[in-house]
Amino acid sequence: MTATFQIVREFGWQYLEKLAKQKVMQVQSSTDPPKKLALGERAVMADGNDYNLIQLKEAGQPVEVVYPTEGTPLVTGPSAVFNSAPHPNAARLFQNWLHSLEAQQLLVDFARQHSVHPLTKEKPGARRLDDIKLWRDDPAGVERASEEIKARYAQIFRV
Repeated sequence: MTATFQIVREFGWQYLEKLAKQKVMQVQSSTDPPKKLALGERAVMADGNDYNLIQLKEAGQPVEVVYPTEGTPLVTGPSAVFNSAPHPNAARLFQNWLHSLEAQQLLVDFARQHSVHPLTKEKPGARRLDDIKLWRDDPAGVERASEEIKARYAQIFRV
């Protein structure tokens, strides 16, 4: 929903209407398109999940990650401590570790995700997050438009 919100904000609903006329395959999870590529079921995918493609490429699959010059949807992975957490200090300690260089480097090295931590180092040949033109994230805007996004998307793509 976040990527759809950003695409509509940047290009309008008519972009998705034109895309739907190409009868693109719809899937339930962002992990499905990379699997379709690896199995040879599809030659191209459009999806916000680049880390699975990076993992496939590193495993020897013939895939390439391409970031559109117009911009790429940004989907962040927030984390928080609940007010009602049974062990709030332990949760805060975990949060401190999670945002440390050590933990962020693990995400970059092994999960092949991107980090905004300024000291993380990408593997050779990998794009740094600040080298990718990103579209602005707007969680509040997504929440406000969620019902319209779901309804129009279902109508346009007949899902």
